[in-house]
Amino acid sequence: MKTLGWLECLFIALLIPVGAVAGALTGIVVLGPVFAVCIPLAVASAFLRLRGERWRQLNLFQRLPWKETIGWTIGAIVSALVLSNIVVTPLLKQLGVPPTNVSALVSLIEGDLTYYLLFLFPVAWGSAAVGEELLVRGYLLYRMETLSNTWIAVILQALIFSLAHLYQGWMGVINIFVLALVFGIVFVRSGRSLWPLIVAHGLIDTVAITLIYIGRSDLLIGAS
Repeated sequence: MKTLGWLECLFIALLIPVGAVAGALTGIVVLGPVFAVCIPLAVASAFLRLRGERWRQLNLFQRLPWKETIGWTIGAIVSALVLSNIVVTPLLKQLGVPPTNVSALVSLIEGDLTYYLLFLFPVAWGSAAVGEELLVRGYLLYRMETLSNTWIAVILQALIFSLAHLYQGWMGVINIFVLALVFGIVFVRSGRSLWPLIVAHGLIDTVAITLIYIGRSDLLIGAS
C-alpha cells in the first residue's frame, strides 16, 4: 500500500509541469501557473474521495489567534529571506551558480499594468498563495507524512516545490527549496494551519512581482 501511496504523490507532483504546459498551450499566459496547481489539486481531491476522506477533515484552515497568525507569518518571511540572502545566495555565488532567471516574467510584467495585475491577483494570491499552499503543504506533506514521518515529508515537499520552479535556474531552485523548507517547518510547528503561509506566500510574491513591474528585478533574491 505504501508503494501505491508514493506513486500517488509522484503522479500528483508530475502533474504540476503537465498542468503548466496545458495552460500555456491555451495561449493565455496566466493559465500556465493556474493549471499547474488546479489540475493536480483536482486529482488530489479525487484521491481523497477514493480513501473516503474530505479536505475539511485535514483541518487546514483552522483559525489561529491573530497574534499567532501574525507571528508565524512574519517568522516564515524573515527566516526564509535571511537564510536565502545571507547564507544560501552568497554561497551559491561563490560556487559560480548563475543568477536566478526571471527573464520570462520580466518580458511580460515589466511596465505592463495589465500583466502586473493578472500575475498579482489570479496568480500570486490565487494559484500561488492559496493553491500551492493547499497542494504542497496541505496535501502532499500530509500524504507523505502518512507514508514516512513528518521530517521526511517536510524535506520532500520542499524538493517537489522547488523543482517546480526549475525554469528559474539552480539559483532559484535552491533558494525556493530553502523557502519551502521554512514554510514546511512553520506549518508543522504552528499547528498545521495554512493561513500564516498563505499570507506569507502572497506577500513575498507581491513584492517580487512589483519589483519586476517597476524594473527592479535585480533586487530579487539571487537575480544579480
